[in-house]
Amino acid sequence: MNVRYLFLIFLVTTAFPIHSHSQSSIESAEASFRYVHSTLRTFRETGRLVNNPGVDGSDLEAFIELLDFYYDQFSSGFNSDSAMCRFYRDPDNGRMTIEERAEISFSLLRELPDRIERYITVDEDFQNELADEFGTFLLDNINQIKIASLSNQQLPSSEFDEAAVISFIDSACI
Repeated sequence: MNVRYLFLIFLVTTAFPIHSHSQSSIESAEASFRYVHSTLRTFRETGRLVNNPGVDGSDLEAFIELLDFYYDQFSSGFNSDSAMCRFYRDPDNGRMTIEERAEISFSLLRELPDRIERYITVDEDFQNELADEFGTFLLDNINQIKIASLSNQQLPSSEFDEAAVISFIDSACI
């Protein structure tokens, strides 16, 4: 009986590892953010939905509004209105070196584990709302397209060295 119990525990822990979120979840969140950012940027520049995942004309406005909402959700800690960017751009901080200003600005973000948790949660909400509002066909198409999406912005979902912090803040705040 004990052998069966141990074998069952082994199977369960192997099949369902104990992680709060897997690495692929943060990768999904990063890809979703790149997709949202690049799609909105391209739409605003061209007025077209490039690589249309299956959005028809009558749903276009609602789709763009959804992308806008989730861009704001992903970037709330580092968008141009964030405390991080306000501090970085504040002329009163001009006496600091760019490295000092960037370090202090970046420290205004949540701690890394909290940021990762937030991005994963936002990504889950984004995917659920896409499926609810537009169907799983559209969600599946976006999940395929987002893998190849490119963006000049990224989520601060890992440790950055000094140069990466400056580059990230410049791309987010300027």
